[in-house]
Order: sequence, then C-alpha cells, then structure tokens
Amino acid sequence: MASREQLLPGEDDQSVYRKLLLSHGITRLATQGWLFIAPLVLLRFTPGQLLGPAFWGLCTTLGTSLLSPPLGAWADRSCRKTTVTLGVAAQAVAVLGATAVLLLSKVEGSDWGALLAFSGFSVLEKLGAALSDVSVKREWAPRLFEGDMLKRTNSMMSQIDLASETVGPFIAGLLIMPSLHLPGLPPERAGFVMVGLLNAASFLPQLRLLLQIFAAREAKLQPLRAEEVQRKANPLVLKGGAWTAWLHHPSGIQFLGLSYSLLYLTVLSPHGAFLTAHLAQQGVPSWQLSLLRGAGALLGVLGVMAHSSASVRLGRCGDGLFVLWLAGMTLLALSAYHQVEGRGLTWPLLIFMSAVCLARPGLYGFELGVLNTEQELADARHRSAIGSVDTALTSFATLAMYGSGLLLGRFAARMIWMLLYHSHRHRHGHSHGDHGHSHEHDGEHPHTLQQEE
Repeated sequence: MASREQLLPGEDDQSVYRKLLLSHGITRLATQGWLFIAPLVLLRFTPGQLLGPAFWGLCTTLGTSLLSPPLGAWADRSCRKTTVTLGVAAQAVAVLGATAVLLLSKVEGSDWGALLAFSGFSVLEKLGAALSDVSVKREWAPRLFEGDMLKRTNSMMSQIDLASETVGPFIAGLLIMPSLHLPGLPPERAGFVMVGLLNAASFLPQLRLLLQIFAAREAKLQPLRAEEVQRKANPLVLKGGAWTAWLHHPSGIQFLGLSYSLLYLTVLSPHGAFLTAHLAQQGVPSWQLSLLRGAGALLGVLGVMAHSSASVRLGRCGDGLFVLWLAGMTLLALSAYHQVEGRGLTWPLLIFMSAVCLARPGLYGFELGVLNTEQELADARHRSAIGSVDTALTSFATLAMYGSGLLLGRFAARMIWMLLYHSHRHRHGHSHGDHGHSHEHDGEHPHTLQQEE
C-alpha cells in the first residue's frame, strides 16, 4: 500500500482534509435544497392537508430505522470504496426517480400513486445517504485523522452542514419562484425539476473526490481481516449484528445515543417537513420559509463555534448547558404558538419562528459533543455499526412524531367534537366517569402542537 501512496505525493493530510470537506460540502448543499422542496412537493400530491408530508415522513423514517443497522454492520465488513460508491449511486438513482415522479404526476387534485412512488424513492435516498454519511463522517474521518485534527474535521463538517442549510434552501427557494420557465412545464414545477437535476448532478464530483481520497489512503481505509475480527470481537456481537454491538459496548455509549435521539421527538425544526408544510398552509411564502431555514442554520453555527470554548472551560458540563438553552427556547416557541391567530406572518407567529431558530445553537452544540465523545469511546471495529444504531434511534423518535401527525391529525376535529359531546352530557347528568377522561386529555395538551403540525 505504501507504493500506492507514493504515486500520489501531493495527497498529504491537508490535501485529504480539503477534499473530504469539499466532497461533504457539495453533496450537503444540493441535498438541503432538495429536502427544502420535498414538503412543498408533497402538498401538491395531497392539497389542503398534511397527510402527504406525514406519510412521507413515516415511510422514510421507518425504512431508515429498520435498515440502517444492518447496513452499518455490512459496511464494517466491506470495502470502504464499495460502500461509499453504492451509497452515492443509490442517492443519485433515487433523486432522478423522484424527479421523474414529479414530472409525471397530476397537475391538480390528489395523486396517491405519485405520493407512494415519491415516498419509495425517498426511502432509497435516505438509505443511500445514511450509508455514505456513516461511512465518511463516522468511519472515514477517525481513520484518516486523529487528535486535534479529528476534532477540527468534525467541527468543520458540522459547520458545512449548517451553512448548506442556509444556502441550499435559499437557492431552491429562488428556483421555485414563478420567474423560472421551462418549455411545457408550469413555473413552480419547473423549479422543482431544476432542483432535482442539480441535486443528482452533485453526486458525481462527490464520488470522484471520495475515490481520490481512498486511492491516497487505501491502507487506512481497509476493513479488518475476518480472522482478526473473530479473535478480538465478542461472539455475541458477530451473531447479533449492529444492535448487539451497541447494546454490549462498554463505557455507557448507549446513554449518549438515547439522550440525543430523544431530541428528535419534536417538529420544532426549521428544516422539518411538518413545520415547513404547516407554515406553507398558514400562508408563509417559500422565500420566507427558506430564510427560516437559513436563520436556524446560521444560529446553529454559533452553537458549533461556542462548543470548543465551552468544552475547555466547563468540560462535559458544557453539553448540558446547550440542552438547557434548547429547552428554554422550545418553551418560548410553544407559548408564542398558542397566541397565533389567522393566516400570514403575524407577530406571535414571528416570535414562534424566531424561538425555533434560537433553539438551534443548543441542539447543534450538544450534537457535536455527542459525536466527539462517541468517537473517543467507540470500538474501532464497530464504529459504523454504532453510528448506524444512533441513526436508527433518531429515526425511531422521528417516526413517533410523524406517526402522531398521521394518526391524530386526520381525527383531531372528530376527537374535539367527541370531547365536547362528553362534556355536554356530563354537565347535564347523562354520563358517568367523564371527568377522568377529560383531565387525561388535558394532561396530553403539550403534545397537541406537534400533532397539529
């Protein structure tokens, strides 16, 4: 392998570092633009209701939750070049397929076939992204760098993620404005198609850069030999796969994944499908929605930048402060939302959106702390498997959120009328035991906001 690296004398650590960040930046920029338009496309398939975004989210998160762990376990045993190539190729095929679905869908009215096809391609895209992201961010980076260089790489990747959440949706928002025209297509649909094609085109330079890195550092990116894994690993890990590797891992790494995944049990995210679709139905224009995402990402950069200083001064306690900030801003957002009336960007809605953005530093600061700690504690033989389980845990939390919106959103009005009916009968003495049921519903009231959105 040494002769291979001698063939690429210019590929020093700094060159590899720049190519890794450039590859990550290209794909994240295009992907964020695509994720921004996805809820708006889904509203076209199910006009006037949030059933489309809820069904799409349910399918994508369920597929990620069930298939990410075995994909991660397979990635630990497979060639890194093959793993990342398949992941990127799956994303490209999925995006092109979803774009074709949009082109062939109905112009007006509900289109359940298009919703099913779009959701299916989205599942494939999510799995490809999970495979390539786990391979590069959680497995390639620790093998290529170590110490301060590794922490610097993690920090820069997080900042790239946040910057792409600003620029990607902004560009996508401009493309879907009525000023863009393509022959034979309505202006808005032409913008959607353009975003999809640009996203698909971004995968080629991403893969090229990753293959160059692999060629220069192939010795560091090889999987362990089978006999070496069998000698060092716990037999239960080999039989049980990624979930068993995570469950039996020492150092309390399970608490890291669980605590982080619980933060995904919410719809209060500037780039969330539910929040984007809900605000669009409230009459907020697409360019303001792109600014919402951008503001959340820029404020998230502050959390990433502040994490280093907080870690030096406070140690691990700094991660707890980020969570407290997140909780405080979430309470402010909930309080403001209860005052929202009417359509358009009213003052209560503006305060709500601002509080959602201000919560981002807490989330991203804590995320970076979890990533750094997990890379220090994780067994090198099972980094991809453990990372895939973390992805599955966050997907399960997101699945619960989408499931509540899908199941309860359609029946919200019916449930309200049922409760009013029970209250009426109780007041007139025609029913028994309704008090307990009414108070039980009141105890669940904080979750109602998430279900409505």
